[in-house]
Amino acid sequence: MRKFTTIGAAVLIAASAVLMTACGDGGQQTGTTTTSAIAAPLGTGRPSGTETGSDAQATVRVVAKTGWYEGFEITVEKATVVPDEFGGGAVRIDITYKNTTTDDKTLSIVPNLQVGKEIDAGAGFDNPLVPGKGSATGGVTTTVSKLGDVQHLLDTMTVVYGQAADNQTKIPLRAGAQVESVAPKTLTVSGTLVQDQTTIKITGGTLAPSYAENENGKMDLALKITLIGGSGIPDGGLNVYYDYFTVRTPDGQNVPADIRGPINELLNRNETIDNAKNYVVFVVPAPAVGAYTVTYDADKGAGAAPAFSFTVS
Repeated sequence: MRKFTTIGAAVLIAASAVLMTACGDGGQQTGTTTTSAIAAPLGTGRPSGTETGSDAQATVRVVAKTGWYEGFEITVEKATVVPDEFGGGAVRIDITYKNTTTDDKTLSIVPNLQVGKEIDAGAGFDNPLVPGKGSATGGVTTTVSKLGDVQHLLDTMTVVYGQAADNQTKIPLRAGAQVESVAPKTLTVSGTLVQDQTTIKITGGTLAPSYAENENGKMDLALKITLIGGSGIPDGGLNVYYDYFTVRTPDGQNVPADIRGPINELLNRNETIDNAKNYVVFVVPAPAVGAYTVTYDADKGAGAAPAFSFTVS
């Protein structure tokens, strides 16, 4: 996995604010409140160019909107704007990252803060390392040289994960604006593939957007498998690799399994391998609904290859 260095951000010092309760994004609501505060300088954010004047109080907007990216459930919790003595201000956006995978991980990309139609090149992101199945807090910080209508400024801001050529997640701060993101789906799939002394049990699956570069419009179809070795497996065992699997998609494409599901197991006589990380992953066209047929062929065409069909709805 590619690793990126987290962009540092200066500390925002502000007095406590009483926050309004907010619901989720289908019925999510945003609330704002103000309180007296003192600001310390933050980063080198871009001037807004359209905001004028100053504000004597901090503004807090509850956002409470959630999107998904790279195995994270990402919730933008709130945004705080603190004016400074020069007519500008500091912005802090608080984000919670929930890791839905079993691996300790951080985002492989640096997100962007979009202000209007522009990317704020001076915004700093704190992307935490999150334990498997755990959560951690992060955020975005930036500064505005001229601070006028704070509510308008917040309405123009969107936290963006991914580039235009990728499957993006966009979480806008404006009340009523919808999150652009696709939630991962758990699939109820079960089936069996038997070839000679190898039995493959498919016990479940997931469907989520691909977050690889330049794969906008692609999805990752992942099937959880258990391996069972027969009594006739010779000494030394049999290898099972990810590239023994192929899936036929609803539009008739034959798609080989991808290395992002790197199965490489040595299966011994009468052995069962039930590794929680053993998923066969296929990169398929979105929206990825319809009938699929998965095939296992360790013989590479030399013998009969078992197949199993299922439907994604």
